[in-house]
Amino acid sequence: MSVIEDVWNFQFDLHDIEKEIFSEFNLKVNNMNEHIIKLLDDGFKSPTYNYNVNMAQHHDDDELKNLIDKNKQLRQDIEVKLEEIARRQTRYEQCKQDQKLLSQEIKETHEAFLMAKKYYKKFLKMYYTIESRSTEKLVIFIQFFTESKKDSDNYSLSLSRDSKSGNYDLLNVTPKLPIFKEVQKKFKETNDLPGALYCIRQAFVHIRTSKK
Repeated sequence: MSVIEDVWNFQFDLHDIEKEIFSEFNLKVNNMNEHIIKLLDDGFKSPTYNYNVNMAQHHDDDELKNLIDKNKQLRQDIEVKLEEIARRQTRYEQCKQDQKLLSQEIKETHEAFLMAKKYYKKFLKMYYTIESRSTEKLVIFIQFFTESKKDSDNYSLSLSRDSKSGNYDLLNVTPKLPIFKEVQKKFKETNDLPGALYCIRQAFVHIRTSKK
C-alpha cells in the first residue's frame, strides 16, 4: 500500500505544479495584453517609442514562446508520470488478484489436507503425533489400526525428520520386522514416506492376520 500512497501524493504534487504554471502563464498573458493596449492608446507617438514598442513586443513574444515551450514540456512530463502511475496501479491490482488466488489455493489445499487426514484416520485407523521437536529435527510416532494411542506400542513406528533437508529416517518399529533394515535403507535413499509406511503397515497386517 505504501507504493500507492506515494504515487497518489506525487500526483497531487504534479497537480499543484501544473496549477501554478498555468497561473503564471495567465498572469504573463494578461500583463502583455495590458501593455499592448497601453501602446495602442498612446498611438505610437514617436519613432523612438515605436522602436521600444517593437523591442518590447519582440521580448514579450520570446518570453511567451519560452513559457509555452516550458508548459509543453511540463505537460509531457506529467503525461509520463501519469502513465507510470497507471502502470503501477495495474501492477498493484494484478498483485492483489494473484494474492487472492493464492489465498484461495492455500485454503483449498488445507481443506483437502484436512479431508485426507480425516479419511486416513477413519479408514486406515492410523494415529500419529510429534513426540519431540527441536530446531534440527522432529521425532514422529505412528501407530496403526487405532485412532487414539493405545497403552501398548504394538504396530507402531518412530521416525525422525530433518528440519533443514526434509529427509526422514526410520528409527524403530514395534514389533520387530524382518524387513526393517531393508525398509530403513530404502527409505533413507528415496525419502519415500508413503512407500515406507505402506510396506510396514502391510507387514503388520500380515502379523495380525497370522495371529487370528
